[in-house]
Amino acid sequence: MTLEQLRALCAVVEHGGFHAASEALFRSQSAISIAIKNLEQELSLSLFDRSKYRPALTSEGQVIYSKAKSILSRSDELSSIAGHFARGEETEISIALSAIAPVEQVLDVIKQISESAPATRMSLQIENMGGTLERLQEKAVDFAIAERFMPIDHTEEVRLTSTEMVSVISAEFPLATRYPSISAADLERYVQVVVRDTSRNQPRQSAGILEGASQWLVNDFDMKKRMILSGSAWGRMPRHRVAEELADGRLLELSGKALEPLQIDMFLFRRAGEPMGPIGERLWQLLHRCQY
Repeated sequence: MTLEQLRALCAVVEHGGFHAASEALFRSQSAISIAIKNLEQELSLSLFDRSKYRPALTSEGQVIYSKAKSILSRSDELSSIAGHFARGEETEISIALSAIAPVEQVLDVIKQISESAPATRMSLQIENMGGTLERLQEKAVDFAIAERFMPIDHTEEVRLTSTEMVSVISAEFPLATRYPSISAADLERYVQVVVRDTSRNQPRQSAGILEGASQWLVNDFDMKKRMILSGSAWGRMPRHRVAEELADGRLLELSGKALEPLQIDMFLFRRAGEPMGPIGERLWQLLHRCQY
């Protein structure tokens, strides 16, 4: 059984006959007939009922035709993937993404890349604080989208966007009855929940910590948000992650000295001086242009 035989089978079915199939495949009608005959002999089956004016699939032929279409589709996909790699396109592109970064437009760009280069696998990993750039410096990822705590050597960067970190409490928080007259001094008696920096080999970073308050450490912002909503702690959250809860009153935004929103710029980074494949370069250019 060959792919050419399966293509001949599908062409006869889809174009309505042997002559039409020969024209579609640019082969002689006799070559199409021989291909189908050899396939039937190999399978010990009659694929077509030839008693009618137009060849019609037998019940067995219908099953074989369905399987043939699937095999040919996978064969075409395999050829396409091989073509991508032959053109030097990467097998995988990896991005470390800060957990506080707005991601919608980043995901739109990744979708564009995935649709135009389906053979290239996209890998996203979420990191906190200094862990995002550490993954880039370790060469564990190709790009990083992160805040910049200090100048980073041997990197190329472009500002993408900013995110706002707001201090919030739940409507169930013990001090909520005094809202909005809540000061930083009032909060010192309560637990502040903080997301842990995922750096492994560098000094851990922190921002927006209230000196004097007890801290609980969590691994991600989803857990942090749940703890704040429960009323057991307060903390800073990216505004885009709590917009719905602020709008419906489940969360209350605090203000005042040491509680004011923190505006944090987010940058796209890659290692300087390293050649990139065509997909990585296109991703860089698309993200560069979609500053938001």
